[in-house]
Amino acid sequence: MNSPKQFTPLVDTGTSKSSIQLALERLLRVVEPSRIFVATNRAYADILRTQLPQLSEHNYLLEPCRRDVAAAVALAFFTLEKDGVTGPVIFQWSDHYVSESETLLRLFTAGRALIESKTAGLVIIAQEPRFANDNLGWIKVEAPVNTVEGVPFHSFGEWVYRPEKKRCAEMFESRQWVWNTGHFVTSVEFMTSSFRSRAPDLAAMVERIVSYRGTPQERSRLDELYPQLRPSSFDEVILTQIPRDQACLLKADLGWVDPGNLSALKEALQGSPDETVTRGHVVDLCTKDAFIYNGTDKPVVAMGVSNLIVVELPDVTLIVDKGSVRDLKTLLKELEKRGLRELL
Repeated sequence: MNSPKQFTPLVDTGTSKSSIQLALERLLRVVEPSRIFVATNRAYADILRTQLPQLSEHNYLLEPCRRDVAAAVALAFFTLEKDGVTGPVIFQWSDHYVSESETLLRLFTAGRALIESKTAGLVIIAQEPRFANDNLGWIKVEAPVNTVEGVPFHSFGEWVYRPEKKRCAEMFESRQWVWNTGHFVTSVEFMTSSFRSRAPDLAAMVERIVSYRGTPQERSRLDELYPQLRPSSFDEVILTQIPRDQACLLKADLGWVDPGNLSALKEALQGSPDETVTRGHVVDLCTKDAFIYNGTDKPVVAMGVSNLIVVELPDVTLIVDKGSVRDLKTLLKELEKRGLRELL
């Protein structure tokens, strides 16, 4: 909780900016500041004020506690509906990095055209895979349907989250699968309708919460009712349930990286597979295929280790074998069980 990745400069972009700052800079090229909204935990409001001074606090959509992504997305879209926001919406996770910004903006433009023409209710923007990463979500791509703004758009088939290593290798070799980046173009109307039809209990409770928007009871009712929501995955509740004729896919090499996926982050930064990648004040000797990130002022020193990921932060040190990265959720559950929730 003290070092959320979207607010931490994990990738060396030459600017020392966090992924959420870079995402905002990119969006400001195509969207007015008044039309940009940030949905996150209330605990991060002060960080937002510091890192995103271009935005009004009215555009913070703050949840009082964590109830997984489906609840957070529902709260955001029903709040926008309550505020009278309509039309196409670029919808993305803010903790990812994209090096090919021009390509992403071109896909956003194409996605908006697909939404405005009602060709699709949801446009999924995907990354052409660089390697067989078994710790990401994969989408099977069908043949192109047509083009929009000079960009081919595709129908899609199966979704697979974190495939087994063998299947993942087969999917990568087939060249028929892409990575789900968490970048979408949709509309407020489509998303609220999707929640009402596919998660009616969640939608009903969130609509009850946002009915108090702009009233003296707004915060107290949010604090009372939001914790009652059942945590659920956005992918399971919405993405995998949307009929194929209501969605389409755009794909490209976006230079996309999910820094929370530490193996993928190392892969994006390395020059060769056996190279050790370091960030921050790190001294390493005779290391192999390691990733060492130091987010503190004190040095991290490593010698003779291989296949390790080390992340040093002010409040915690993470040391994990590369092969165990996909099991980090088990570690997070153990930390919570031991009363160390503040480290999550």
